[in-house]
Amino acid sequence: MKTTIQETDGKTLVSVQGELDTNSSVIFQKNIAPLMEKEGLDVELNLEELEYISSKALRVIVSFQQAVLANHGSFCIPKVSDPVREVFDMTGLSK
Repeated sequence: MKTTIQETDGKTLVSVQGELDTNSSVIFQKNIAPLMEKEGLDVELNLEELEYISSKALRVIVSFQQAVLANHGSFCIPKVSDPVREVFDMTGLSK
């Protein structure tokens, strides 16, 4: 799993590549922890190159979204790989 965080044109772009399993979701959570405390972030999470996502990683993403929105920011996931989209659809997270 590889996480890239970039600030571009007022947006915070977070890209995740590889597999986001139970173990790597802990690392991912540590990587995004500082973002979860900032006010007014415009976050775009790119999961286009994510091959696998575990249920624990789903919880981390939902917590990330909730924290950003609670801090008066915005959160979107515009790009999702097919395998991850299937998991999002099955769990109702694609809504």
